[in-house]
Amino acid sequence: MTPPILRLYDPNECQLTGYPFAWDHDSFVGDIRYPPIKRWVREWAGDRCERCGHPFVVGVTPGEWSPCDDGCRHPEGPTRSDRDGLIEAKWRVLTTHHLNGVKYDCRWWNLAALCQRCHLTIQRRVVMEQVFPFAHSEWFKPHAAGWYADAYLGLDLTREETMARLDELLALELSA
Repeated sequence: MTPPILRLYDPNECQLTGYPFAWDHDSFVGDIRYPPIKRWVREWAGDRCERCGHPFVVGVTPGEWSPCDDGCRHPEGPTRSDRDGLIEAKWRVLTTHHLNGVKYDCRWWNLAALCQRCHLTIQRRVVMEQVFPFAHSEWFKPHAAGWYADAYLGLDLTREETMARLDELLALELSA
């Protein structure tokens, strides 16, 4: 179920950072307590990068850096040297990326759990408003379909509703 905290916020509901208060604080809707949005998105993605599968393990290290595991689908990272020797870039941080770049747009389809490398790879490359008449990556299909439902049909569908209509919604871009 898509929680009510995942919505388009009014800029007046936001902190000085541009993020809504619910971004990094628990919030209540009626009697129901919701975790911070960025935590909800990571948990919804199974505590893994949606694109490469890198895990997010709370409490492993300060700053929430997590090592690779068997679920990672990304290539080996580069290595770098520090004063103690060689460090392999197998540790990553899981972030929450706003696909359209708007911090107060916290609709589910606009938020992707991505490790910092995937985040930097797709940031500014993915332009939601740009017509993309080719097949999307598997991880991106639900996000694109949610965007198409909103942009082409004016519908604010839940993730469940979007997944049930995935092929139909993805076809909207091909006919645009």
